[in-house]
Amino acid sequence: MRKKITLIGAGSVVFAKKLVGDILQFPELSECEICLMDINPQRLRIAEAMTQQSVEALKVGAKITATTDRTEAIRGAHYVICTIQVGGYEPSTIVDFEIPAKYGLLQTIGDTLGVGGVFRALRTIPHILKISQDIADVAHPDCLFLNYSNPMAMNCWALDRATGIPHVGLCHSVQHTSQELASYTGLDYDDITYKVAGINHMAFFLEYRYKGQDAYPLLFKALEDPAVVVQDKVRFEMMRRLGYFVTESSEHQSEYVPYFIHHGEKIIDEFFIPIDEYRRRCEAIIATWQQEEKDLLGEGKGKAFEVAPQSHEYGSYIIHAREANDPIVIYGNVPNRDLITNLPDGCCVEVPVLVDANGLQPTHIGNLPPQLAAICRTNVNVQDLTVEAALTKKREHIYQAVMMDPHTSATLTLDNIWAMCDEMIEAHQKDGYMGEFSPVIKNTGRPYQGTGDRAIARLEAGEVFSFDAGATNELELVVENPGNQSLSGRIDIQSSNDSVQVDGIDIAVDAASSKSYPVTVTLAASVDEPIDFVLETSETILSRGVTLSPRTTLETDEAGRSKIQLQLGVEVAATGTISRDQKHLHVDMTVNDSNIQPAKGSVIGIMAGSAIEVRLTANDQAEVKTVNIIPGKQGEESSAYFSNTLNKVIDTGNIQQTTTPMNYRIQASIPLEEFGLDSDSESALIEIRVVLSALGDAHSGGATCLSGQPGRKSSLPYFHRIVFREAVEA
Repeated sequence: MRKKITLIGAGSVVFAKKLVGDILQFPELSECEICLMDINPQRLRIAEAMTQQSVEALKVGAKITATTDRTEAIRGAHYVICTIQVGGYEPSTIVDFEIPAKYGLLQTIGDTLGVGGVFRALRTIPHILKISQDIADVAHPDCLFLNYSNPMAMNCWALDRATGIPHVGLCHSVQHTSQELASYTGLDYDDITYKVAGINHMAFFLEYRYKGQDAYPLLFKALEDPAVVVQDKVRFEMMRRLGYFVTESSEHQSEYVPYFIHHGEKIIDEFFIPIDEYRRRCEAIIATWQQEEKDLLGEGKGKAFEVAPQSHEYGSYIIHAREANDPIVIYGNVPNRDLITNLPDGCCVEVPVLVDANGLQPTHIGNLPPQLAAICRTNVNVQDLTVEAALTKKREHIYQAVMMDPHTSATLTLDNIWAMCDEMIEAHQKDGYMGEFSPVIKNTGRPYQGTGDRAIARLEAGEVFSFDAGATNELELVVENPGNQSLSGRIDIQSSNDSVQVDGIDIAVDAASSKSYPVTVTLAASVDEPIDFVLETSETILSRGVTLSPRTTLETDEAGRSKIQLQLGVEVAATGTISRDQKHLHVDMTVNDSNIQPAKGSVIGIMAGSAIEVRLTANDQAEVKTVNIIPGKQGEESSAYFSNTLNKVIDTGNIQQTTTPMNYRIQASIPLEEFGLDSDSESALIEIRVVLSALGDAHSGGATCLSGQPGRKSSLPYFHRIVFREAVEA
């Protein structure tokens, strides 16, 4: 029976010419049917002419067919060889290089890992899956899928997860590198044996032998010869550090790890790293293809056609080994089913594979040396998340895959990674080479699938809240809608006190926006206990109510001092007293900050570091004034200072600071005028907030305040009242 061998992506004429020539030179395969398939009719026409001339030149009886219909091409096939490049050089490869370069991310090849590899996979995997599904549905039951398309590991991993059809990913890095090593060591290639394992483009020569003896000493000896090392500087440097030689070229290797490109021109030049190398190669291939077109269909038509000797590409050898039961060992990319035991189960690994009439029989390797497994896993992490993105269509995994890439993460900030990915997604979708992915909350890795994407409705206290009978107050209802659809409905509000009346609100919030609504609260009678306000919403809205309490008055001792204690979680963050005299407010506080880092404020207040923030106002109608007390570092107590609401330094008043390894004590006198108070003020409203760099010896820092709600410190209803007893002498 004539065996059918189908080439998907036959428009890759140069590579297809090599594969076809390899296949037809095996006598057992010379009568097969070769079916060519490509979506580009012109390229398919050239591939068909090329294949027909190969048949004639070799004088074999192979049958040649061609079609643009993928399913028909696969129907009845015994072997399907895939060489597709989705999106081609233009526009997709250009996008993969130019947008990252705009963000400062340089690449050499960009087809296997990194941002270029991730987006190439996202374009390619959907088509690989369609091919594999056709194989499952209409191919011969024993059909084997031979994939040459990059990114190899991601494509094969996705295929295995989606359909699980028999397949192998084929690359020539092992063959190339084994020959290069013979050249570097001056050994006869025929006398060399080796064992290689890892992942595609990052597999390692675990053994390298010459006539049965370990030949690695010759490789390490080559490190001393600049004339040898200069030919492959990145790979030799990685061998120096890891102890083993890697299979893929230096230009590839330089972008799989964070040690080279992102360190700038000096390192790029030192290691001869060819930035944008793949763009140059693509342009050269296009020129070669154009020449092939002329030779086959144009001005060169009728010239003698030559078929090159069989190459070292594994594809034809695999087919021959199965059909002729002529065993051969190749290096293939296959699912990790207990093959490399310290790499994740199911990932795509590159190992020796015995091929005969029984099919593919991968070799059990066991554990890689731990350093090799570790560096492989940095690449497997990116592959895993990319496959997850492609199969689930979850957009968040695109960002996360690029975020995990060693070279990208060493070069770009998280914000730039997100922005770059957004721009690339948009560009590839505009060109028609990427499908839709489920949306995420903007600038996050959070999908619209759980609590993170639900609309949030929350009540906030207004500037004033009176608990007196007949009082009318106003709260604020804030509704945030992160979704991609508008939100409408009614939110009812219930209070815990029957004498408190509050109206519900009809809401209408546009997609990806927020809106605030005033909420009127009326008290039929005075209330002397906390009031709980609860929002009643649908399950699609996450609601947060608010609890308001009658204002607490700080107790004052006989000396006119009010005691203060602030908690941060279960720990005491600060203790002290507040008092005043005719002209000053006196603050005496000990803050349990064991790592004083003087805070740097912003226009919205002290955000991080070490500080005491005192906020005072005469009453609900007066302006709230802030004085920040910024401690000096340990041993720099004299550098403590005051700043105001806008964090401008205040020169008046005085501060004393004492410091121990576990805390600092501030004794400060602040002029009352800084708070808008005068000597006749009998009381004030106060909030005190402390920001700590480190709490004690076992806790990170944070912020806390007198009301216990540092996130709501700007709202007057949370302030305490402080009553000034008989003035204390300064």
